[in-house]
Amino acid sequence: MTMDAEFYSRVAERFGGYFSDARSTDVFPDGRPDAVFDELATALGAPHARLLDVGCADGRSLLRISPAYGAVTGIDLSPSMLECAERYRAEADLPHVTFELCDAAHTKLPDGYADVVTSRRGPLIAREFERVLRPGGFVVYMGIGEQDARELKETFGRGQDFGSWNGRPLAEGIAQELSDAGFVVTRSQAFRFEEFYHSAGDLDTFLHQVPIVDNYDPAADMEAFDRYVAAVSVDQGIRLSRHWFIVQAQKPAAVESSSS
Repeated sequence: MTMDAEFYSRVAERFGGYFSDARSTDVFPDGRPDAVFDELATALGAPHARLLDVGCADGRSLLRISPAYGAVTGIDLSPSMLECAERYRAEADLPHVTFELCDAAHTKLPDGYADVVTSRRGPLIAREFERVLRPGGFVVYMGIGEQDARELKETFGRGQDFGSWNGRPLAEGIAQELSDAGFVVTRSQAFRFEEFYHSAGDLDTFLHQVPIVDNYDPAADMEAFDRYVAAVSVDQGIRLSRHWFIVQAQKPAAVESSSS
């Protein structure tokens, strides 16, 4: 497994899935990105449409939108996450949904397999997505922006995409990757929001659950953790500033050649 797959397998084993019980109050001035993502993906569905979800994790997010499609496949590199996903699928009684252990860069799926490809904070392999999509099909991608948890990462001196706030916006890079692979970008939207953790323990639980700070260790990182908590604690809780984005793109429809 890759390092990411190993990390998410540990998360699944500890929390029984991707979401922990860390308590927070969230404020979404630009709208809730997960809800917007669900709306976009659901709107592209149809009774006979086929959805491929890349980096499905424990499957709960995918299961929410799966009723809009006739067939749904979720792929991930973490066996433990997929075990959780299969359990949630069985509980939801959604037999048209399947989960597979699969590398997003080499899916081995047929050309034109899917009508829609989604990736929710997962990998973006633009050339492979273009290959497995039918002409006219869509990609809906949610990513983590360059300003996400910046103050936290600066306090710890490391973190996911550390220092990327000094360069090109990550959403622009994703849009360019898709354009270079032949897609037409139809939507790009940024979301800034705040999470207020109810206690230091809740923030600690959250940092164990996500790869925002790589190799987070509550003992080794105690000084940085305490310094961050002291700096951002407000009446609502311990503030964590987030920055996500959504990019949607379409594969051009096939052009029929005219007979002479």
